[in-house]
Amino acid sequence: MTHVIGPRVTLRAFRIEEAELVHRARAIDGEPLVGQASLTQLKERMARSGRLVEGRLDLAIEVDGRLVGEVDARQPKYGLPPGVYEIGIGLFSVGDRSRGLGREAFALLTDHLFQACEAERVQASTWVENIAMRKVLDRLGYTYEGTMRGFMPSSRGRDDYAMYGITRDERAKAKELEG
Repeated sequence: MTHVIGPRVTLRAFRIEEAELVHRARAIDGEPLVGQASLTQLKERMARSGRLVEGRLDLAIEVDGRLVGEVDARQPKYGLPPGVYEIGIGLFSVGDRSRGLGREAFALLTDHLFQACEAERVQASTWVENIAMRKVLDRLGYTYEGTMRGFMPSSRGRDDYAMYGITRDERAKAKELEG
């Protein structure tokens, strides 16, 4: 079971009793996001959380004993080359954003993938207008690699997404500069 502890953030497996909270947090104005898992599907994924199962690792973000968000890593069979992971994050409350919690969680997950999952490259994408997330990726040493036009369905239509990536060697160098 994966349990990664940082200065303020702990990444851990979800608890089944957190399913309804997570399901509500993933909705916008009470409506599930496009492609959103049902509560039953979410509980099934939560039961497997904390372990890399079928190319997926789902982890809760906890701060001071409180669930504040989620991070995940995906390495789908035939979807990405061996050693390449795509990661994502969601902080549930606006009050928990802009406090460095997401940056710490992303750094912990990135480092975990390089150390424990034999990753050679980690990549992440975000809406091109999500300046805060783009700054996080820049600060962690990720490189902007281009824009995926019309990539993600949204209430606006299809949004352009910025793709970022980092290799094992690049992360090691970035950590030297951080420390």
